[in-house]
Amino acid sequence: MFTTHPDNMRMEPTPERVFSVCRLVSQKSLTKDELRDALTLGEAKSNNIINYAIDVAEKDLKIIQSKDDKLTLLQNKDILASPVSFRRYVNANAFSLKTSTFHIFTRWVISQNERAFSIDKWEVLAKTAEKEVEALSGLDENAALGWRFWASFLGIGYLNETNFLPNMNIRIHDILATEFSKSFKYSEPIRAKDFISWISLRITEVNFEGNLPLAFSSGLRTLHDLGLIVLESRLDTERISLFYVDGDPINEFSHITITEEVCL
Repeated sequence: MFTTHPDNMRMEPTPERVFSVCRLVSQKSLTKDELRDALTLGEAKSNNIINYAIDVAEKDLKIIQSKDDKLTLLQNKDILASPVSFRRYVNANAFSLKTSTFHIFTRWVISQNERAFSIDKWEVLAKTAEKEVEALSGLDENAALGWRFWASFLGIGYLNETNFLPNMNIRIHDILATEFSKSFKYSEPIRAKDFISWISLRITEVNFEGNLPLAFSSGLRTLHDLGLIVLESRLDTERISLFYVDGDPINEFSHITITEEVCL
């Protein structure tokens, strides 16, 4: 799922299934057969589904490991305390490899901006990406269908039937909650330019050259509306342009303030 292209972004290992696999192993070391029985109630037809989830947990995310014919927990149990802690761990790993199919396809989808709204079939989305990005050669509908669950879970956007609605507020929120205080202070305005330079090193699936893309801009606007950040435009200061939305009161900003509420 998150390895070097060409890897397989399958539909079967959804975030929920991978999380369930990891949670069970965190409670007790199990053989693969024991784990499969626990998650499928012994239904043989579901074995492959669980096998794929085990592969992602073990090989892609390295949360569990095979040792002496049993699956054991490799990481700190705290990352499995909640879906949020699990998501933040996955986010820190899923986008670390820029040559993965997941990273390349995510970057392409984000770059499409409003064009994404006009592509309402996953097969068309996959074939369009394959045609336009050489590194996505061989991408098919099943890969796009597998991608959508993780992209939604990791906070790249929202699923609406056959459409993907780009809005990165959850992805940005996770970065602010886990990394921001290491470089800046909460509740103190910082220049937009400094903020973008900082976050561009942590959200590598976004192209920050020129105007910010729709997905990232929507994420900032949402966090501003929720009161978790404050975007402001001060006179006679350099400003960063968001993706323009007619009628929206915020289409640029010179300073941003991150409130401590992002940690709650």
